[in-house]
Amino acid sequence: MTASERRAKRRPTPHRFAAVLLAVLIGVSASLEQGHTAQAADAPPLNQVVVDSDAPPAPTVEDLIEDRLDQLQAVAAEVDQQQFDASLAKREKAVRKNAAAIKAELDRLKNLKRFAWPTKGRIGSGFGMRKHPILRTTRLHNGVDIGGACGNAIYATQSGTVTRANFSRSAGNNVRINHGSIENKKVETAYLHMTKYTVSTGQDVAKGDLIGYVGTTGLSTACHLHLALYENGRGADPAQYLVKD
Repeated sequence: MTASERRAKRRPTPHRFAAVLLAVLIGVSASLEQGHTAQAADAPPLNQVVVDSDAPPAPTVEDLIEDRLDQLQAVAAEVDQQQFDASLAKREKAVRKNAAAIKAELDRLKNLKRFAWPTKGRIGSGFGMRKHPILRTTRLHNGVDIGGACGNAIYATQSGTVTRANFSRSAGNNVRINHGSIENKKVETAYLHMTKYTVSTGQDVAKGDLIGYVGTTGLSTACHLHLALYENGRGADPAQYLVKD
């Protein structure tokens, strides 16, 4: 037998090759099946799978929605409380401010009838009937005369509004101030015989403001301030209001 014939005899035929391949595949399949069978034998049966009873159940959609609503309500309650606290603080501040204003007004009302002394000097002639030094007739001296040097400053005895600042033959240079209602009476004061006045009609003045200077204008015999006071338009004794420091 030649060498070529021997090589041709060893070369597998197509049928022989197919048979060998089939045998290999059958072997691999058997090995895989044996592995799966072994794993299945080691695994516990389905009816013997242990379930952890302590594990919490997974939340449902309804549970998540309810939790979210609770969170939103808590936030809303906190916002409401903060707004309430801010409103309360603002109201307390307003109440304190009103209380201070009320106290100031009470103090003002308490001191309304405490009129300041209008100028240097003391009362030389009081309120009441007397003989007029120039006219020589007995008549009501509607005020008090406070003696002093010409040129001494004259101050408003109480706060109010100037209703008159002019000259007349009898009063000379004079000023009249409306002090408003005091103990349900309209109270005004008048300052007569000034050298000059320093205020004008309609002007608001405070207690102690300069309004003019002592003089002897009009029906006057010497330098002095004639201070008159009116309650509801009627003459009254200024001394009952004056407080000398």
